[in-house]
This record gives sequence, structure tokens and C-alpha cells, in this order.
Amino acid sequence: MESNTKIQLSALEMELVNNTSWIIAKHNIIKKVYELFGELSESMKAELEKLAGALPAAVINKSAKISRGENYKSLPYVILDYPAFFDKENTVAIRTMFWWGHFFSITLQVKGNFKPSMKDNIAVFLGELKKEQLYVCVNDTEWEHHFEPDNYIESGVISETDFKKIYDRNFFKTGNKMPLTDWDNAAPFLMKNFRTMIQLLHANFLNGEIGLSPVFPIIGSDL
Repeated sequence: MESNTKIQLSALEMELVNNTSWIIAKHNIIKKVYELFGELSESMKAELEKLAGALPAAVINKSAKISRGENYKSLPYVILDYPAFFDKENTVAIRTMFWWGHFFSITLQVKGNFKPSMKDNIAVFLGELKKEQLYVCVNDTEWEHHFEPDNYIESGVISETDFKKIYDRNFFKTGNKMPLTDWDNAAPFLMKNFRTMIQLLHANFLNGEIGLSPVFPIIGSDL
């Protein structure tokens, strides 16, 4: 029996389905993101090699992983995880992301044994996040990547009391983002924030102290 249903295309859809140039451009853009993230991973690895013993071997020994998908909120994305360690209960990861139509982002995610107790350092830690103008995840799930107010808020607007409640959950995420219109500055932006996040990890793993400059001076950029 023939169906009376007729699947129609809108005018825009009809234009796109008959136009190959935009899809080829998309493939080329994703390829360039892979190349950018490949170069970044080498720079990140070089930074970590300068810090022998600063982070656990389980983290340092993991290879960089670049992956892609087509459907984060219906849009393509590319992710670089490095350094990164994931298991059911414990996580430490720095995740760099390209999200089509939105931004480049870089986030630090810690959970379980990799999430140190801040105790009396909570105010100092929040101060460091504010100084670096980082965002803080307020979502109940750790697997969302957008920067809408129900997921990330600016650290500068968070009180110490509220921050303690956020940090006391089983995971903690902080991050930063930049618009895709600033593509040419993506590498230095992402490396700057990578260094900041490594400094935070380094200080916590070594002695539980927070404070970037006294504990771990910033390394000169290669990019």
C-alpha cells in the first residue's frame, strides 16, 4: 500500500542538498581543527615533560586523544583530551573542544581521588579562579560542555559560601572559552589556559596549596 506521506524539503534544505561546496568546506574545517589540536597536543606534552613528577604517572603516561562527533546539541564537535584519566570513580582531565557555531573551550575536570580537599584553602582557590577569569560548572552532571548559565557561570560572581557548596560535590569543573571568530588566537588562548590548569593540578597534587605564581611559575609560550 502506498503511503500518502510526502517528505518535503524547505527552500533552504533544497538549496543545501544540491550544493556540495558547503559540505566540502565543513570537512576541510574539521580537518584543520584536527591539525590544530594535533599541534596543541605536542605543545602540551612538551609542557608536561618539563614537570617530571609534578602529576601522577597514571595521568602523564596517557596519550593525547582527539575525537569527533556530529551531534552535540545537533552540531559537530572535536575534542582533545590531554592529559586525561577516566575510570568509574576517579577523573582528572583537561579537555579542549571545538564546537561548531559556538566556541573553542578548555576545561579542567576532577573527581574522586583526584579531587583534593580544599579545607581552609577554598577562598584562595576561588580567588585564583577569579583572577584567571575562569568559569565554574554548576550543573549536576559533569558531561555537559556548553557555557549556558545552567552549566557554567563566571567565577567572578560566585560567593565563597556558594563556591564551597559547588566544590563539595563529587566532581569539580572549571573552564574558559573563546569565540570562533577569534580563530587566529585560538592556540595561544588555549595554551595559556592549559598552563593555568596544570598549575592548579600541580599545586594540589604536590602539597594541597593553591596559588599559581609562588608554587609554579608560568612557563614561556612556544606558540
